[in-house]
Amino acid sequence: MGPSLKKIKELSIKSGIVKDPIIKFLAEGNGNYNYIVEEDNKKYVFRIKKSTEKQFKDSLEKEYSFLKYFENEGINFCPKVIYYSKNHLFLMENFLEGTHVSQKDFTDKQIDTFASQLWQLFNLDTEKFHNFCKSEGIKDIQPIDPLMTLNIYGFNRFELVKNSKYKLEKKIIDWIEINLNKNKKYLEELKSKNFKLSFSWGDIQSKVIINSNGLMQFYDFEHAQIYDGPGLSYIKIHGKFSKEQFKKLVESYSKHSNRSLELLNNGIKHSEKIIRVNDVIWAAMKWATTGKQFYMDKLNARIPLADKILD
Repeated sequence: MGPSLKKIKELSIKSGIVKDPIIKFLAEGNGNYNYIVEEDNKKYVFRIKKSTEKQFKDSLEKEYSFLKYFENEGINFCPKVIYYSKNHLFLMENFLEGTHVSQKDFTDKQIDTFASQLWQLFNLDTEKFHNFCKSEGIKDIQPIDPLMTLNIYGFNRFELVKNSKYKLEKKIIDWIEINLNKNKKYLEELKSKNFKLSFSWGDIQSKVIINSNGLMQFYDFEHAQIYDGPGLSYIKIHGKFSKEQFKKLVESYSKHSNRSLELLNNGIKHSEKIIRVNDVIWAAMKWATTGKQFYMDKLNARIPLADKILD
């Protein structure tokens, strides 16, 4: 259970944005509790820290920095930051009015718009972002090294698996080790080619908010980062697009970014393999620490999904 409505009201008043607002619970995510703050026909989303996990340590502060820069660069399809409190770990953004539309219900035109907006974010100047953060006195987000991410979500979790109470079969341990090393080799080769690092949405939502004017609005940027790709492989795995819709998305992204389909599809396959293997390791870690059959079932279901991506 998150903070009380009374507590959220007290904190929102501290922001100086509102004086006597109405507070309503909105939603609960992995990292935050979300509320609606309403006063004088104005609505705000109030996001307050929930998780103490390392991955969420500075997620709201990162979201604040990214959204401030996006607005500075004329991006009009993301929330605008209203207030951020580093002391109380909460963020206030404007409330996005409209209808939540799932990716599976996108028209071809909306798929093209989605691809165009992904490219607009990915193509923003990261050096300008670093200078912007310094001039504004806000947190400067450094690029994420894909190899470091592989260590966090791959090798480090694998160590937990090997040293946990419940032991996996040797064939599963061997499978994880072989595929982790394959993924490491691919990323080392990619790094040697000086691949482009730029903005990535991170935890890409499977729904967007479309307002009465047809504007497609992206939200939830606590996992945004400066990384090596626009997140197409993440969308393929965790999104709601059909196979045909995803194909159209990649084709649209190719058009907007002027990148070849061959290059994009190759990157998607390798990135998907990395995500799929890490998903197996997550299930293995959960089983090895809890012994719950639910996680073993997930593990057994995920291995074939990873195997069919690449040899």
